[in-house]
Amino acid sequence: MAPRRGVLAACVAMPAVLARAACPSGGIDMHGKCWYLGEPGASCSNTCKAKGLSFSHFVPGEAAPMVPKLLGREPGTRQFPWGRIECYVQGSDRFHTAKERPDGNTGDKGDAGDWSVDVCRLSCSCAQGPSAPVPPVNPSAPYPGCTEQSTVYRHSGMHAIFVDMSAYGSAGCWQNDCKNTDKFNADDMGICARTCAQVEECTHWSFGEQEEAKKCFFRKSDGGRESADGWVSAPKACAPPAIPDAYQAFAAGELLKACDAGKNEACPDMARAVTTWRYAIRHLKKATEGKVDPNTVNFINQVSDDTDAFAAQMSEDNFPVVVGNNRQVFNALASWMMSTPKPNFDPNDLSLPNPLRGELCGAASCHEKA
Repeated sequence: MAPRRGVLAACVAMPAVLARAACPSGGIDMHGKCWYLGEPGASCSNTCKAKGLSFSHFVPGEAAPMVPKLLGREPGTRQFPWGRIECYVQGSDRFHTAKERPDGNTGDKGDAGDWSVDVCRLSCSCAQGPSAPVPPVNPSAPYPGCTEQSTVYRHSGMHAIFVDMSAYGSAGCWQNDCKNTDKFNADDMGICARTCAQVEECTHWSFGEQEEAKKCFFRKSDGGRESADGWVSAPKACAPPAIPDAYQAFAAGELLKACDAGKNEACPDMARAVTTWRYAIRHLKKATEGKVDPNTVNFINQVSDDTDAFAAQMSEDNFPVVVGNNRQVFNALASWMMSTPKPNFDPNDLSLPNPLRGELCGAASCHEKA
């Protein structure tokens, strides 16, 4: 049936996108929030409530703080990030930027919206209008039905784990050190769930935006729970189905066959190949734990140590030697690895590491875009 011209004409006259309502009382609309500079000593929960809104925590980052925008000018002194909310001290015309993890002397340990300091005018982010109803949580539901929407687990000075995450993430880590961090950049919340499931110290995870990047955060409890629009959190058990370690090792080993002859046209990047070998060996060690003889364990540990040493100081001369030794071990265990039933998964799933999606790892991690 052909469309009626009159209906089309009426549609063209309609706005394509509904405009957001202006922030009440002259608030600044940024990051999907209405921003206000509170009175000295006022908490953000009270500041937002006075505007008919509700507090919705957001850390804008040091590169683009909100206090200068709210004042309409740059204060006389800009100081280090201190609490989870920017603090402007009017009497001395100075301000502290904000950060995800507050300093110990802030007193900022509970809900960020309840924090206040007598001399601080806080930069408050408020939700426009009533919040959308949060779907009920069903902890026994399959992933992602077990996740908790509009919730973040904050560190709050005590709930984060700081461990080596370099095998999972390569950017956005705490103080740029992915070997001692509670977070890293990620494109998909499933990466957070899969990582938490594999990291012994992790009991809970959160996924959301910080400093204009999506990140995973890893916790040892849910004690820092806060409501926060756009965030998703869950306990360790809430994760996509695990992929058997033996299959992950085998899939990566097969992918690396292009590198068996050393660096070549089909394998031009040694760093990516070595990161993929380390991934393959790591999963092989997990898969064979308690299931192969001690002599085989020794061979696996030897190629693991050699590959780690090569990764620290790579050279084209030694690359074929390391790869050749790795291949001997993987060939010897190929039949054993292939005995693991192939799991059913979508290779386009963004939460999967590169080798399960048919690509070598990145130069630093296996969730890195190459």
